[in-house]
Amino acid sequence: MDTQIEKRFKVWQWRTIIVTMLGYAFFYFVRKNFSFAMPGLAAEYGISNTSFGIVMTIVGLVYGFSRYFNGILADRMNARYHMSIGLALCALASLAFGFMPALLGIEIGKAPHILIVAFAILLVLNNIFQGSGFPPCARLLSHWIPPQELATKQSIWNTSHSIGASILAILCGFIMGNMGSDVSSSRQDVDKITYNYVTTLFKDDVKKSDGEINKVVKVCTPKAVESGYEVDVRYTLKANPTDTLLKTYDFSQENFLAVKAVVDKAAEEKREVSSSEIATQCNIDKAQAKATLAIVTRTEHTGAWMWSFWIPGLIALVGAVGLFALLRDTPKSVGLPELEMTKTALDNEKDDAAARRAYVQKMVYKNPIIWVLAFANFFVYVVRFSVLDWGPKFLTEACNMSFEKAAAAVFAFEIMAILGTLVAGWATDRFFAGRAHRTCLWCMVGAGAAMGGFYMFYLHPGMVPDWALIGILAMAGFFVYGPQALIGIAASNQATKKAAATANGLVGIFGYLSTAVSGVGVGWLADKYGWNYVFIGVLIMAVVGVAVFSTIWGARRDGYEKANE
Repeated sequence: MDTQIEKRFKVWQWRTIIVTMLGYAFFYFVRKNFSFAMPGLAAEYGISNTSFGIVMTIVGLVYGFSRYFNGILADRMNARYHMSIGLALCALASLAFGFMPALLGIEIGKAPHILIVAFAILLVLNNIFQGSGFPPCARLLSHWIPPQELATKQSIWNTSHSIGASILAILCGFIMGNMGSDVSSSRQDVDKITYNYVTTLFKDDVKKSDGEINKVVKVCTPKAVESGYEVDVRYTLKANPTDTLLKTYDFSQENFLAVKAVVDKAAEEKREVSSSEIATQCNIDKAQAKATLAIVTRTEHTGAWMWSFWIPGLIALVGAVGLFALLRDTPKSVGLPELEMTKTALDNEKDDAAARRAYVQKMVYKNPIIWVLAFANFFVYVVRFSVLDWGPKFLTEACNMSFEKAAAAVFAFEIMAILGTLVAGWATDRFFAGRAHRTCLWCMVGAGAAMGGFYMFYLHPGMVPDWALIGILAMAGFFVYGPQALIGIAASNQATKKAAATANGLVGIFGYLSTAVSGVGVGWLADKYGWNYVFIGVLIMAVVGVAVFSTIWGARRDGYEKANE
């Protein structure tokens, strides 16, 4: 290229990087908002972790296959239309979420299964459209960035995941903690929320306050609504499982109002209130204080979850318009030449379908390195989604954080992910000569160490303050987003620009097959055995990921030499 063309190429290169970064960040606004709505949905409608997990597994698989088929489509379609139309459809699906209970006529505490099915249908549609987000970007970047710069520049681009998720975390944290209405004046609604809490979360909470429970004998017997908020809960302690005397908690109207008074006073003084303080002031034991505090918290800001769909949906809709206005396709679409070092034998073929199929077979489906990257992606995504999808829920339930603190933890996770992604991309080009798979191995070692540290702190509640828990979770984000970004870069380089989107689609399927573990697996483990076993499982997944990456340590940087053989 001469100087003028090179200068113009650089301008369009960075314009493409920045516009697709922002566009993909908007996809996250209407993809991960469901995770922030889950605590509110669980409180108001009694939806269990297992049910949430099943839904997330289904939609994760749908997204994986959608990304694969959109990858095939992206290698043939103009990225400008592909991305902007897909984002607009995702935004419309998000807006529909918030209206679903009203459209179905569902009140608080009623018909959770109908609501789950309705949400599942909308989530499936949303994730079909979400598949049009990443593949066009993978294709464009391999056209606009040479292989020796791809790790660094695509790592910059890959911060779009974390930019979108971190801004969404702050936005939804504010929404869930400040919007909605207080239903404590409605005896019927409080009774339903109390019932939802006792049947889904009470056992796990009391375990942490009152010793090991053998079994809940009478999980919940709600009395007549007219009698107030009275709910009778009975269980036996594991220390004496044959004891016929049951310990009983009675969530009466009197206890509820007493705890609420303490909470309201603390809110006026702009401070947090502990279960120990409540136990002392209300003359109840710590376990019941903890449980009643959880119920009081869940009666505030009801309906806030709807705004977690409406506001991000409107923002994404505006983003879709901007994406259509600013994005263009390959260098040829703006009158610029293709990069010389990325030319392949396929560049000389003019729409030869047979030659294209043979090329894709050779560079993707018969390429063992692509398959190892795909398999490794499974374990990377288990770790990533276990934190990203379940973070707001396990931090509020297992670590007793407020909505705002849980959102801040996810924000810190994503901010450190941005830094980790940039460092990983720079280290790949600086120390490993573009061999992204080598950086991935060391990143997974770091992610495993961080999750191990988080688990040790979780086992000893009160040993460290909340900010330390948030910090070590953020370090997990720093390390796990390295391979999340670099696997796509490695796949693009190995498959070359002519099959980059297809390769990323295949690798993506394996990433989203992981939702069978990070979705229903995590939900079932949390409901059946508690969050303790969830963290053990995530740690094991990180260790296996290290082992898989080690098998391709000696692989070459890219597949352009192979493509021209």
